[in-house]
Amino acid sequence: MTLPDLPSADSSWPDCRWMPAHAAAEQLARGDTTALALVDACQAAWQAHHGQVNAMVLADFEAARDAAAQSDARRQAGRSRGRLDGIPFSVKESFDVAGWPTTCGAPARRTHRATADAAVVERLRAQGAVLLGKTNVPLGLRDWQTYNAIYGTTRNPHDLSRTPGGSSGGSAAAVCAGMSFFDIGSDIGSSLRNPAHYCGVFSHKSSHGIVPLRGHGNARPGFAAQDINVAGPVARSARDLELVLRAIAGPDTDVGAAWRLDLPACDLARLERFRVAVLPSHPLAETDATVSGAIERLGHWLEQAGAQVAWDARPDFDAAQLWRVYVLLLRATTSLYMDDAAFAETVARAGHPDSEDADYATLQFTGAALSHRHWLLLQQARESFAQAWQRFFGTYDVLLCPAASTTAFPLDEAGEPWQRSITVNGRAWPLTSQLFWAGHSGLCGLPSTVAPIGPASDGLPVGVQIVAGRYRDLTSLRFAQLLEDAGYAFRAPGI
Repeated sequence: MTLPDLPSADSSWPDCRWMPAHAAAEQLARGDTTALALVDACQAAWQAHHGQVNAMVLADFEAARDAAAQSDARRQAGRSRGRLDGIPFSVKESFDVAGWPTTCGAPARRTHRATADAAVVERLRAQGAVLLGKTNVPLGLRDWQTYNAIYGTTRNPHDLSRTPGGSSGGSAAAVCAGMSFFDIGSDIGSSLRNPAHYCGVFSHKSSHGIVPLRGHGNARPGFAAQDINVAGPVARSARDLELVLRAIAGPDTDVGAAWRLDLPACDLARLERFRVAVLPSHPLAETDATVSGAIERLGHWLEQAGAQVAWDARPDFDAAQLWRVYVLLLRATTSLYMDDAAFAETVARAGHPDSEDADYATLQFTGAALSHRHWLLLQQARESFAQAWQRFFGTYDVLLCPAASTTAFPLDEAGEPWQRSITVNGRAWPLTSQLFWAGHSGLCGLPSTVAPIGPASDGLPVGVQIVAGRYRDLTSLRFAQLLEDAGYAFRAPGI
């Protein structure tokens, strides 16, 4: 298939700032480059753009060069650890790196130092990947922007007046600006998905539970079981996403002796073989025409290419009820990070869990104060939604929908996130309405890959969220890879 209005992805990569990780790995294997040269390229991008973008807020290039030199020596001796050996990467600030701070943007944790690497960092280093630094986050990982009192504001490399997204906004901005070849972020409320969409890169929200979260956030050391929350990669290619996912996925040390991960393969080799459902907008979270129009154009192009496309297919559940359950369970999970004073204030403002109130401002307090009994009752509702999704993905391979309601919006740091609004088709909508696109699939732990399909009609990046059945990560990734082959690929920013 061809895509006349988009150029094919460049395979020569004369400027290695924009080279995908899998291409860099091939060059390393052929001896066409070195790990040291790759680190130098990332450092040059960081020196050129950090002052404007402020994405990688902690960096240790001296240590990275030492690790790269060791990688080059291994490769010369024929002892390469695999395809990621020598590939420079960064990691979201909320993941522990031994000896480095993990603050989640909170000034009270400024002096904190991690005693061990998070599981994902441990696994990547074991495979020879070269850690460069940590990328910025919003305070408490609770915003679709990325700023805090410790590290300042991160900006979108495509337009410095706009958000790169959040909470993995630093992850997407660093990869977009060429500061690292890939990054590991986390996602509980679109934190991997909206930054990829806003910055025009790729991301993958993994199926819940397949990537260990040990060493993430400001929970107690060793805590790994976090409801809804997942870890996943951000990269400049969909093939990089799969390469990195395979490196970080699998049971953690305590259960690794008892079971192993074996994700179902995807045997669909062409886009026209996919059964595709398209959901460009929804009454509960209207999508701006800049985003919905791009997804609709993609759907029509897929039809013309021979894919089976359904425009009215929906899972058989009440989407408003799913939204309510999602917000309650989301805030029940994030209540773990509140101090005692904040939790007491939340309890005082909470409503009754059985209320039908669907307003986010109320639900966030109610969810944070849930009793264990009410939490268990909500699991029954979640299971019914999960069964509906399972039936849906018996008929369709992927669902295409927005990652966010608009393209990247102008920076706005006034007030709390839930007090802000965004403009959708000329009307103000609560910023939190976009969480619909996070929870619709996220509540039930489904995998979602975001791939760039822009630019949008306003000239900014736009992505599509590709949702697949639970544990069908390789299906959403394959679809994104085939889109990339057709020309829907990363475009370098104009910085």
